[in-house]
Amino acid sequence: MRMSRHFPKTLRSVSEDLTQAHALMLRAGLIRQVSPGIYTLLPLGWRVHQKVKRIIFEEMEKREVHNLEFPILQPKEIWQKTGRWEKYLKTKTMFTTKELFSQQDFGLAPTAEEVATTLAMAEIQSWRDLPQHFHQIGPKFRDEIRPRLGLLRAREFSMSDAYSFDADEEGMRRSFQMYREIYQSIFQRVGLNRFISVQADSGAIGGSGSAEFMALSEEVGEDFLLTCEACDYGANVEKADSVYRKPRYGPARERSRKVHTPGIRTVEELKNFFKGEKIQPHHMVKTVLLSVIPSENREAYEVAVCIRGDLDVNLTKVRNLLKADEVFPAEGEVVERLTGAEVGFAGPLGLEGRVERILFDLSTKGMTNFLCGCNETDYHQLDVNFGVDLPLPKEWYNLHIAQRGHRCPECRKGKLIERRGIEVGHVFMLQTSYSAPLSATYTDANGQEQLLWMGCYGIGTTRLMQAIVDQNRDEDGIVWPWSVAPYQVMVVVANSSDAQQAQLGEEIYRHLRGLGLEVMLDDRDYCSAGEKFKDADLLGFPFRVTVGRYAKEGLAELKERKTGRRGRSEKLSVEGIGERLLEHWKGGDPAAAR
Repeated sequence: MRMSRHFPKTLRSVSEDLTQAHALMLRAGLIRQVSPGIYTLLPLGWRVHQKVKRIIFEEMEKREVHNLEFPILQPKEIWQKTGRWEKYLKTKTMFTTKELFSQQDFGLAPTAEEVATTLAMAEIQSWRDLPQHFHQIGPKFRDEIRPRLGLLRAREFSMSDAYSFDADEEGMRRSFQMYREIYQSIFQRVGLNRFISVQADSGAIGGSGSAEFMALSEEVGEDFLLTCEACDYGANVEKADSVYRKPRYGPARERSRKVHTPGIRTVEELKNFFKGEKIQPHHMVKTVLLSVIPSENREAYEVAVCIRGDLDVNLTKVRNLLKADEVFPAEGEVVERLTGAEVGFAGPLGLEGRVERILFDLSTKGMTNFLCGCNETDYHQLDVNFGVDLPLPKEWYNLHIAQRGHRCPECRKGKLIERRGIEVGHVFMLQTSYSAPLSATYTDANGQEQLLWMGCYGIGTTRLMQAIVDQNRDEDGIVWPWSVAPYQVMVVVANSSDAQQAQLGEEIYRHLRGLGLEVMLDDRDYCSAGEKFKDADLLGFPFRVTVGRYAKEGLAELKERKTGRRGRSEKLSVEGIGERLLEHWKGGDPAAAR
């Protein structure tokens, strides 16, 4: 490709409120926004995406995974059988449409578990057909409420999704581990240099266990992760557990007392208000009222969660405990209606019967003489005790948010460290959660009918592109890894009006292309050398060949992009440049090394 014919032109500036990776993708001409959350992949972006997909397809086929293609338009009926049609409509996640004449409902697939399971149900007959693995890369649609961060939170995106079908739980776990290994290889090959696998919540996909692959990012990490400083434990903050300090509480006093606390609502305000009595947050029980949208067909309801004052409620853990579709903080008017008090004075005293359930976090177990709200504006209750002022809970639940500085729940030695990451992959053990409602079975060696055990595995291929840019950039632009670079070499003719430079640039361009390299020739006669160098740095192809002052000697300068402005260049002949680049291609490319 020649820069004089390349589309589109680079941009010198974009909106200042964008993340650096998003801004670079716009400036370099990889993407353009059509509408919030909807993007066109421009020629350079398309080339990167094709290379990402090729690597994924190759890694799948190495492990004998079948590459195929599922339809995007999927009938309502199969989604109804798994209960996800109503769930996805209720949470406003799926785009739907109707067939014009029959009025049959269809969904634009945000994921493909149902259609993959339907295929398995029709084709897998006996244990001899197992295991089976299906994989595709295709467009997906999700009605993001607030699309943002470029390709990271989009309404239309491309995704690699694979599905495994096994005879039993042991086989499912083997497949799960196989895909974790495949993902490790994929992310290494595409040039992610900092990624980790962490425990994650399964969310709307379901199943019993899942793990996320997170590309670490200090600037734009959309998810918060907690990892142990002493072992390999790591989890998304929604899933993470932790060990927190449990102080010793004194014996219960006989009688509690109500205290006037005008306008004092938060834990920090209460701490300052009672500083003379040295009441710390771990001496308090705060009550959080939550609205619940149940998964079954019934009206929404409210629950209360009581937790120690220095901890916070993990909404994902509450949602999973209640097997609900959605859980969120109750609106202020709902809190006031249920408690009879303004927001900030809710408490467990007298709340029984006003909400569907009162859930006590494990952190409250063993607490004595604690402070809590008493459902009366401007008042709190001191020296409250279970078995005296409150019935002793029949059960406590682990509902707290793990925090930085808490002890690791696995080794119990190291402290948890907070990090930020971009989710680039997610793997799930689905068990029989889809095969059971869709009656996907096989006949075992004894002639008995058994349910298929499933796993599913996803990589957001377009969001992966942005994660690659996020980890491979400097102050001047993108620094593409060789394996996914849109072009591998930029040949810059410093002065295109100089006949010797133009001729040598053309000769190098043709020679490198003849060797099988992907080359961009900057032959623009309307740009200065400085503008060309800025564009070369912005576009970030792995190598730059500068044809300039040494053209009379038949030499040009070869420089590696990742060395930055101060990197050294080599003066080489046309053949020497080709030899050096071939050495790198065959010796340094992770894809070639395999």
